[in-house]
Amino acid sequence: MDSNHYRMQLNNYLQSRRELELDWRMSHEGPNHAPIWTAKAYIGEREYGAGRGTSQGAAKEAAAKVVLDNLKKNP
Repeated sequence: MDSNHYRMQLNNYLQSRRELELDWRMSHEGPNHAPIWTAKAYIGEREYGAGRGTSQGAAKEAAAKVVLDNLKKNP
């Protein structure tokens, strides 16, 4: 599987383990023409990872990679 599809890998991982639903919390900073987005991924009320990017999708991909790494270290 292509390593650039971390959100899909994360969704598959969570579905296979029947985990609670994933919740994304988004924020941004900087000028409107060049925002920097931050995505935080929560499972239940616990934050499992965060990522930053120049688009919402890029921020979610970065966060999903962190979440996957964290879940694989501490299942």
